[in-house]
Amino acid sequence: MFGVTGSVVNGRMTEWLGAAWKDRRLRWDQEEWKTDTLRIKSFGRLWVPDIHSEKHDTAGQSSDYVTYQNIESNNKGNVTARLEFRIQAQCEMDYSDYPNDLKDCCFVMQSSLYRRYIKYFLETEDDQVDISEIKTNWQVEKANIKKITEEGDNKSEQLQVCLRARRRSTTLTLELTIPVLVSALIILIAPFFGRFHQQIYVKMFALLLQFMSFQFLAEKTPQVGFGATIPKIYLFYAFTLAVTVISLIVTVIVSAMSRVKRTMPPAHRYTLFASVLNANLCCGSEVEPVTDGTSNKDANADWLQIYTAVNNLASGLTLLVYVFGAIVIVT
Repeated sequence: MFGVTGSVVNGRMTEWLGAAWKDRRLRWDQEEWKTDTLRIKSFGRLWVPDIHSEKHDTAGQSSDYVTYQNIESNNKGNVTARLEFRIQAQCEMDYSDYPNDLKDCCFVMQSSLYRRYIKYFLETEDDQVDISEIKTNWQVEKANIKKITEEGDNKSEQLQVCLRARRRSTTLTLELTIPVLVSALIILIAPFFGRFHQQIYVKMFALLLQFMSFQFLAEKTPQVGFGATIPKIYLFYAFTLAVTVISLIVTVIVSAMSRVKRTMPPAHRYTLFASVLNANLCCGSEVEPVTDGTSNKDANADWLQIYTAVNNLASGLTLLVYVFGAIVIVT
């Protein structure tokens, strides 16, 4: 066997293998027949290797098939042919990078009549297969072919062909990631919308977008599910949702605390730190409360400045945590 090419669709492989064997009955005298090559269009009356898939007995119930094409023989009895087949392979799925999931598919070919008599010789010792001619909507990362023996019968040889293919679905990836990225961006820029109640409305709107995006993601999920594997995109959605909820809770708590009337002023160092922080971050801001004139100095304005600084710090920390977490999940 010296070549493999074809396509992979939903675990069903349509491929061909280059095969060569020797048939002494196809020898002839070149001087007598004036040719050294014979092209055979049909192998109906010609002996060909009895090679089928291991599911040959049930192949009639599916669309699997094995046939020989482009059969040629020279005057020395050396025959070459193109062994074409379509086989439902056994595949192990890895959904970690869904929708760019990974498939490891293998199938076995063997003789059904002459299991102990047909021997296989690979053209090269390396079991790697040239995949440059494979045409498929999946990216075949590697392929190999090797000889194995049938379980329980060491004299019966089999050919095992394995492929590793990764689905490349750029459009589906964009459909699933863009909505949640937009909602995450809204969360990160929420402090720039101004007052606490405006930030709360913006974050609640972002939370609604994330729930709608998750519903869309669930509709695209395979009906059989992902088994024990949790795709990275699901982790990314869950992480974004968790960050949004925590950020919303922090803003709601800070907003509620800022409405509490206080007569005791905060420590001067805290007020000074909050003033410097708010002046440099220029994010959220609140309208200073109107003094009631009952005291020389109203403490509510100082406390409001501190709460605004706390919210700004929480927003900055949220940005750092989200960026770091997203990088960890993606990589």
